[in-house]
Amino acid sequence: MDPKKVLLKPHATQVLTVLQMLGYGKVGANEQLQCQLMQIRTGEGKSIILGGCSIVLALLGFRVRCACYSDYLSQRDYELFRKVFEGFGCDCSIQTKSTQAHA
Repeated sequence: MDPKKVLLKPHATQVLTVLQMLGYGKVGANEQLQCQLMQIRTGEGKSIILGGCSIVLALLGFRVRCACYSDYLSQRDYELFRKVFEGFGCDCSIQTKSTQAHA
């Protein structure tokens, strides 16, 4: 693995979105995750956000299912993150719409 590609600086949008999705900064919030709707522009890293949040949620014991309007994009992103999911030992807890059909 090329060390120059290991640590990349995330977009501010990615960091803020992950924190928001996981409930950071909620005053008086209960311990349950809340439903979220977020708009992220093209090129701001939706795949990275979903991959990272999927890992965090899987490590917390949740079963994660990511869905997309496009089976192609779902499968593409899952394959891009497969080794990361396996590295964290949470690949069995994360599925896409495409991988559910094959499981």
